[in-house]
Amino acid sequence: MRNPPFSHPSFAVTDGPPGLAADDITAMGADEVLALLADAAELDAAQQRREAEARAVRVGALGRRLLTLAQEQVQQRQVIEERWYKDVRQFNGQYDPGMFGDEGEYGSRVFVPLTRRLCGLVEARLFDMLFPSEERNYVIEPTPVPDLDEALDLAGQLPPGTPMQSPEGQMLTAGGIQQAIGQMVDEAAKRCDAMQREIDDQLAECSYPRHARDVIHDAVLYGTGVLKGPVPMFRTTKRWARQGDGAYVMSLARKPLPQAARVDLWNFFPDMSSTHIREAEFVFERHYLTRQEAADLQDMPDVDADALRRMLGAEPTTPTNNYRERLRAISGASGAKDRRYEVWEYHGPITAQDLIDCGCAVQDDPLKTYTGVVWFGSQGEVLKAALNPLDSNEHPYSVFTWQMDEASIFGFGMPYEVRDNQESANSAFRAMHDNMGLCVLPQVVVDDQAIEPVDGSWRMAPGKFWRNKRPGSDARQGIQFIAIDARLQELQAIFGMSKQLIEEVGTLPAFLQGTEAPSYMQSATGASIAYNAANLWVRRAVRNWDDDIVTPLITRFFDWNMQYSEKVEIKGDSRVRALGIAALVELEGQAQRLQAFMQTAQAMGLPPSNQMRLMREFARAFKLDPDRVLPTEQEIARMQQAEAQQPPGKSGPDAERVAQQREQAAMDGELEKARLQLRRDEAMAQRELAQQRMALDAATAAARERTGQTEAQRRQAFEVQKTRAVLADRQADRDSKAQMLNAEMAFSAQMGKGV
Repeated sequence: MRNPPFSHPSFAVTDGPPGLAADDITAMGADEVLALLADAAELDAAQQRREAEARAVRVGALGRRLLTLAQEQVQQRQVIEERWYKDVRQFNGQYDPGMFGDEGEYGSRVFVPLTRRLCGLVEARLFDMLFPSEERNYVIEPTPVPDLDEALDLAGQLPPGTPMQSPEGQMLTAGGIQQAIGQMVDEAAKRCDAMQREIDDQLAECSYPRHARDVIHDAVLYGTGVLKGPVPMFRTTKRWARQGDGAYVMSLARKPLPQAARVDLWNFFPDMSSTHIREAEFVFERHYLTRQEAADLQDMPDVDADALRRMLGAEPTTPTNNYRERLRAISGASGAKDRRYEVWEYHGPITAQDLIDCGCAVQDDPLKTYTGVVWFGSQGEVLKAALNPLDSNEHPYSVFTWQMDEASIFGFGMPYEVRDNQESANSAFRAMHDNMGLCVLPQVVVDDQAIEPVDGSWRMAPGKFWRNKRPGSDARQGIQFIAIDARLQELQAIFGMSKQLIEEVGTLPAFLQGTEAPSYMQSATGASIAYNAANLWVRRAVRNWDDDIVTPLITRFFDWNMQYSEKVEIKGDSRVRALGIAALVELEGQAQRLQAFMQTAQAMGLPPSNQMRLMREFARAFKLDPDRVLPTEQEIARMQQAEAQQPPGKSGPDAERVAQQREQAAMDGELEKARLQLRRDEAMAQRELAQQRMALDAATAAARERTGQTEAQRRQAFEVQKTRAVLADRQADRDSKAQMLNAEMAFSAQMGKGV
């Protein structure tokens, strides 16, 4: 066992100064004893100073060692950062430096910003799917206990008064066991609900949706988004209290609260040898702080104030040509001088001796490993060191990737995926401009020995005079014009194909971008199939968000509250389940499917087991918050109690409403049959239209073989007009049936059968 700090072994064998016996001290005078005690105190103080200096040397070595490790991760990520710069330039519609060597060379420099629009659409679509309403996208459930379920099942099979003996020897009844298990299950459910509300409040305090939106933007643009949490942050809250004299006095209180925040990807340096955040042995996060922000670090507990003063006493050490300056240069805002302090935050393994040197009370046991948090400056000054606040020793970082890279923790973003197609579209569009500029005026070949301009300028101008230097010869032979052929149609085809490939690679069909829907989208069945196919990529992204962000983040918040919260009523054995994939109920047609399901269940006489859960699905399908539009469990219980207290045989508003609902269900069944018949007619019309188009193509091919181009065009126009007339007739028939159906619905509603 290590000796206590600043202890001396000789002090344990004598009651006086080292080297003297008790009798020698008794024979001395008072002045001599005081002198000896002063010498001993001076020796002890000198020893303490030497140990403090040695400790400071070890702490400085720790800071320099961590700084070296951080710089290694920075160097290893340079290739990935160059790819991010290309992504940013592509997103902003800019070419890479050196793309055009000679600035005076003829040619267009236009950039078609298709990537920015695609990223915006994908980002908005993904955020709308992940956060469709204010309802939480996770749930905390009690951990299932198979033994309790088995005991509850066995107790339910016996009469309530059947005596049963517990493992402890107590005699219980089957009804009592069933009631006790039910109370335990209810108590676990209440604790889970309380924990959910607590985490909801904590996420609302730190504006979790706003940080999540930024993480999604980083993932779409760069391929990787990072969310950090929970981290303890001291927040000042103010409250106004009324005094006895009627005056209001404000009081300020500071308390640590867990929060989640987005991490700037440019300042996130994990273990570069890992391919997933779970495999990362350590993580570095870089902070660029102003002088005031750096001075505010003193509010953190156990900060070395002397090291912080030394850092603030020097000039800011922000390196030149850093990522902030390069990004500002891309956006056209370069030139601003960055005077910020570079501070690093380390999460990873740390030895017990280093923790002891930094003032942490831990055991120096070789069998124990520790993970800690260390803050240090750009020169290796250790500002603070502490143990990991979570007993689970997890890193507080969650990483979400758009396209996973099997060889790196960082993924690929949307600009990287469509880069080749974006360059193809730019090349085709520039070629169109260049070709159009060359076609406007012809190339001119002049024989200066045959003609010369009278005004001395060789520029072309209307009404210009030329002098024939060879009298008697044809002056037109001295100047020739060569026209450049236009290739706009071919170049437009290349550009259109490149644009289509961007949409295909970006997995966002055109009809989801607001453009005109194709013909197969005109029917409900075709629209449902198209939306399901188009949202396959959303399902993949939502599943990754659930696995990489929601589940680990909420689990860490759960662990934090279990470890630090003073609220006993929220603590229990629970598990976290993400519900992000359930947000896909926002797909078109979900409400119709739910309504058809309810009608089928009512027709079979089988009401759903949980109608409130089904109504919540209805509310989410219409983008409504179920907690606002539906009654609570207490309100439902009161309504059921009031209905039970109503005298029998007395018809009230509820009975009349039930009768109306039954009539409405019967009418909805008939209307649904009519809608199905209309869909069948519509599908038949689509098939006939396809057959007509095939016949037109065959007729066109035959016409080209037998007749000339004029005759083929005439026949094709005739067939087109004929097909249009047939389709118009059938469309009018369908419109007539739809009008009759709407009229029937309006008449039914007017006569009291509607709602």
